[in-house]
Amino acid sequence: MCGIAGFVSRSRKFEPTQLLRVSKTLKHRGPDDEGFLFITERLLCQEVYSGEFGKPDFLNNPIKFEDIENEEVIAGFLHRRLSIIAPENDGHQPMADMERKIWLIFNGEIYNYISLREELKLMGCEFKTRTDTEVLLFAYKIWGQNCVSKLDGMWSFIILDLTKSQIFASVDRSGIKPFYYHKSASGFCFASEIKAFKDFGVSFKENQKTVSRYLVFGLSDESEQTMFEDIFRLQAGHSLTLDLQTEQLFIHQYHDWEINKRYDFQPFVNENTHIEIIRTKLLEMISLRLQADVPLGVCLSGGIDSSTIAGLTANSDRISRNKGIRKAFMAVLPEGSPLDESGWAKLMAKKAGFEFFTTQPSEADFLSSFRDLIFTQDEPSPGLNAFSQYAIYKKVSEEGVRVTLDGQGADEIFAGYSRHHESNMAEGINHFVFPGQSLEFAKAGLFNFVRAQIGNQRSVDLLLRYKPEFTILHPQVFLFAGEKGNFFTSVNAGLLQEFKYTSLPFLLKAADRNSMRWSVESRMPFADFSPLIQYLFQIPGSAKIQNGYTKYLLRKAAEPFVPQSILNRKDKVGFAAPNNQWLVALLKSKADYNFPASEFINAENFKQQKNKFLKNPEKSDFQLIWRTMAYLEWKEIFFNS
Repeated sequence: MCGIAGFVSRSRKFEPTQLLRVSKTLKHRGPDDEGFLFITERLLCQEVYSGEFGKPDFLNNPIKFEDIENEEVIAGFLHRRLSIIAPENDGHQPMADMERKIWLIFNGEIYNYISLREELKLMGCEFKTRTDTEVLLFAYKIWGQNCVSKLDGMWSFIILDLTKSQIFASVDRSGIKPFYYHKSASGFCFASEIKAFKDFGVSFKENQKTVSRYLVFGLSDESEQTMFEDIFRLQAGHSLTLDLQTEQLFIHQYHDWEINKRYDFQPFVNENTHIEIIRTKLLEMISLRLQADVPLGVCLSGGIDSSTIAGLTANSDRISRNKGIRKAFMAVLPEGSPLDESGWAKLMAKKAGFEFFTTQPSEADFLSSFRDLIFTQDEPSPGLNAFSQYAIYKKVSEEGVRVTLDGQGADEIFAGYSRHHESNMAEGINHFVFPGQSLEFAKAGLFNFVRAQIGNQRSVDLLLRYKPEFTILHPQVFLFAGEKGNFFTSVNAGLLQEFKYTSLPFLLKAADRNSMRWSVESRMPFADFSPLIQYLFQIPGSAKIQNGYTKYLLRKAAEPFVPQSILNRKDKVGFAAPNNQWLVALLKSKADYNFPASEFINAENFKQQKNKFLKNPEKSDFQLIWRTMAYLEWKEIFFNS
């Protein structure tokens, strides 16, 4: 897990010193090592060091950074390393092949690298390190760009191929590891985090459409566009090729998920088969993701997803006879709070035999970290709960754990949200079946269905009628935002939309930023193990919601590993936080603050709605007030500082 960045510009609009500044900006992603590579006009390669880690004597004739500053270079590459597997110097990046014609910088983990290494050995490859980085390098040499189809893991990487005079970049099938890029007349540059583009001299400008969709719907990371105009995200399952001579850029989708839209009238007929296969895949998934040469723990929330991860980890430890005691972490609320779920997490930690650590972020903690939270995320977060996660990883880091396993992604493949009842009900009715367990969601489903059918302007009118808080936004914001999306009459179609475009992409970004802020690697098995994901998408949606339970198949498959009382839960609340209390405190702390002018926010209406919220938080739309505050702080950080 690392930070990567670089540039390509034959017009020499970028300078080596800019990459040095980027390295400092991304230091939190890789505090253990740093590597630079620069390419001259004649495509000669020179490794460079800044001195932060001394002179890397293990490299072939590296030079000091000041010796490259006045050279005419057309490309530069940076790697900041967080050492997880094979932390010795052999894992230094950029890493080259023997001929020094192919160079790699890599962020992520290739979990099946051991089996791939054996396969590549049979094809004549000779390895000098025990890293997954070298395996990836040889995989590209043997299979070319098709190497990505062989990988099981999470990754963003870029390969400089001097034999083809091009660079090739790729992001994993689910988009867990970030890769952002900017292309203009000045050239091409890329980085793991958007904040680094300021070091490249890229002018920040708000993207009207994406900012509007965030403010109106709470959506972000839906597409290749970011909230910064002309800074793009390489999407999940996509690769990028850039010609070094012409600087022509090509984007290619190498992977997409296939779903089963067939309605199963008797989902219980194949239930035992599904459960057995899912359980087998879960066991395979977790054993690969426990590989690390540093301490590895788990994050618990008290729910089914994280508990399943913990239970599977404990089971794998017993099989492998691992005698070390794992650490489990949770952000908790004050004892007695109706949203406190620490009791469930303690129960799971006890069953797994893990040492249980908690952190209880206070109002003061939130206020002091608010600005850093927004800066960490690069873009304002849809919910305040992101701070609870931020606080967890801080605790993880303080306890010396460098890797965590987390449960993101399970809801989007097993059908874990209450809104999935609405799709299940609609899908059944379309096939003349009435799933009784979903009927209690009929009212909400009807409202969402009507909003999806009546057109954008009438939908906005309906929204303003029932939620006057939205007068905070100027009318043109709704025009820029467009429509939220379809009402899905297929469970799997809705899940695919969430997995690719709506709920999961932000969750993955939040986990990446919050964990890497504290130099911790977050692994998310439910989101990156493609055999499990593809199998779940092939199961009819009707099999996933039964007897009133969402995630029915996961509940069944996890029975050997998780206490039944947790599996029977229907009251999971996610990353709980005292939202109203913290937001009231934030608003009061900003009482005399002059927010920057915005074409999106009606300042006078915001003051009115803010006062209304302060008087009676329970009767206002908390999420919109939060999004407004987060947006204004984001604007101040990235555009006015």
